Amino acid sequence: MTHDKRRMVTAFAASALFARLTPNERRRLARGATVRVYPAGWAIIREGDTSMSLYVVVSGRVRVDVQQSRVREIGPGGFFGEMGVIDDRPRSASVVALETTECALLSALDVRQNGAVAVGLLPTLVQRLREVNGSPMPADDREWLAALDGLSS
Repeated sequence: MTHDKRRMVTAFAASALFARLTPNERRRLARGATVRVYPAGWAIIREGDTSMSLYVVVSGRVRVDVQQSRVREIGPGGFFGEMGVIDDRPRSASVVALETTECALLSALDVRQNGAVAVGLLPTLVQRLREVNGSPMPADDREWLAALDGLSS
């Protein structure tokens, strides 16, 4: 496994999205992922673009804008692009690198074929819906994932 792939496995391990995966599953995802580095100010995705990948921030920070308004910032271990890989609809936000940012890109197929990743997306999707309705979700993703594990026992 290359140095880049090992760094991705480490980033995946630090992300709540991949908390339900085994180390072997994280390594398999890392082998299939593409690594891209974006300079500060670069538009990584644009609102309205087609959706083909989920992005995991390995290093750096990005800004998420919806209709030219800043919604959030995402740093290492965070991710974006999840909605488009689920429903194949155009991007609902633009994402810009705030500093030099390295991302691991996972294909929609990789995300859809891994049930644990799909379940890991649920807390984020619910949080996004609550934010739209003006009611931020206070619990962190790991608490949600623990609750979901309790339901499946």
